[in-house]
Amino acid sequence: MSEVSRYLDPTLVEHLNHMQLYARSVVQGGTAGLHRSPLKGASIDFRQHRFYVPGDEPRRLDWRVLARTDRPYVKEYDEETNLRCVLLLDASGSMAYGHEYGTKFDYAARMAAALAYLMLRRSESVGVAVCGARVERFVAPHTGPTQLSCVLEVLEQSDPGGPGDVGAGMHDVAERLERRGLVIVLSDFYLPLDEARSGVAHLRHGRHEVMAVQIADRDEVEFPFGAWTRFSGLEGEPVRVCEPAAMRGEYLRRFRDHQRGLGQACTMLGAEFHSFVTDTPLLDALRHMLSRRR
Repeated sequence: MSEVSRYLDPTLVEHLNHMQLYARSVVQGGTAGLHRSPLKGASIDFRQHRFYVPGDEPRRLDWRVLARTDRPYVKEYDEETNLRCVLLLDASGSMAYGHEYGTKFDYAARMAAALAYLMLRRSESVGVAVCGARVERFVAPHTGPTQLSCVLEVLEQSDPGGPGDVGAGMHDVAERLERRGLVIVLSDFYLPLDEARSGVAHLRHGRHEVMAVQIADRDEVEFPFGAWTRFSGLEGEPVRVCEPAAMRGEYLRRFRDHQRGLGQACTMLGAEFHSFVTDTPLLDALRHMLSRRR
């Protein structure tokens, strides 16, 4: 599986080949994979051997094959089913903010591309939804050799701009998914807490796993502005000229309260919450996310 994209470079791919994303709960899918199925019975039959990669459970190793060939292989069974995942990417205007390390949208799109590659190479089903004021592009979860190209094409053709409503995007995705799976929301989450909570709750009501991944710029986290500054809204807000020193304390308090509220809402609803700044190396962010799931 090799694709050329500004969001998926060869160096990143080399590292991804040694990583794996696990489902935490029972999932439903259409092909055999790595996760427990809700279906029980006599269908737990051996399907195939697969070469061991770091992260596989040692109990899956076929010790006879290892002794005979000196190469580690794991067993897969038909009772195990693939993970179905939708990557919900926020393409609102606020995601266009960024400078030295690129925009928040670029960081989120690179993360989405990496996660798609990570899952598709393990025969998982992956789809993508790009959301502005509504879901503007949607590719349903599928597996197969052409799916990564479809996901990357959507990412490449998407640009952040205009008002956004990632809460409505979560409701939309919840209505589209017929089988329970994993929904990864990549956004700065600049929306009222009640709306974010409602979207996550809708997904959880459908018994989907949810990972809410907040992407922020270092400026938003530290508010480093000094002299009088002209702030232009990215989603239609009016221009304001302010003295940063007079508003830094209140801004940081509100930002941290909002971030803490997002985390608490996700915890209460049984969802994961992660927050990354765009100057965090992408591989470090991915390793952090995947290690928590293991």
